[in-house]
Amino acid sequence: MRSIIYMASLAFVFSLVCSPAVLAGPDKESKAKHLKDVDRSSKKKVEVREDRIKSVQRKVFLKRHRWEMAPAITLSLNDAFYQKMGGGAGLAFYPADSLGIGLQAMYVGTVQTDMVGYFQQANQALPKVSNIRFWILGDLMWSPIYGKLSFVTDEIVHFDAYLIAGFGMVYTETGAKFATNFGIGLRYFLNSWLVFKLEVRDLLYTETFRMDVQRTEFSDIQNHVMLSAAVSFFLPVDFDYEYQ
Repeated sequence: MRSIIYMASLAFVFSLVCSPAVLAGPDKESKAKHLKDVDRSSKKKVEVREDRIKSVQRKVFLKRHRWEMAPAITLSLNDAFYQKMGGGAGLAFYPADSLGIGLQAMYVGTVQTDMVGYFQQANQALPKVSNIRFWILGDLMWSPIYGKLSFVTDEIVHFDAYLIAGFGMVYTETGAKFATNFGIGLRYFLNSWLVFKLEVRDLLYTETFRMDVQRTEFSDIQNHVMLSAAVSFFLPVDFDYEYQ
């Protein structure tokens, strides 16, 4: 009888010791699995939200299927001897909001600086320069950046930045020259049809120079960095909004 009671007591104690571990094991595993599932679902939700939230929720200006007319003024930035200033206009069409095809014609006048007289006195072998008269350029414009900014006031101004590249003709005092150009630009959208923009173009072409003393000629690549400012008018004056 004692042995039976003893064996029953051992079985009862053994069940008390083992049963919590057995029960705790599945409970801990289920809790860990549940936490992992919650963590994964929360990550998925965050990823979806980040993918859908954009810094610019809605563009205030679309260029797609519109024409741009842009009267402009320009001046040179990298010539210490001859300051070039002029004016003209550009015409562009945008088959897509980020892509434009343009044509620019610009007349340029040249003002001789004091540096020319100084070097002519110091060096009689200074070459005679053939200055630019006007140019006609065809360009492609690509706008990879669209954004908005606020400066001093609370009003927000939308803008885009774009790259320029193309070919054309430059007319100098010695005749027509094949030219290429590339640069960058920045547009500020004032309303649905009016834009202010700034451009910096690097104009490249080959020119022939003549030395007054030796009476010899040589060719050299001319590099003119031009800054332009323009006010653009877009037609039609309004547009149907499409999500961009």
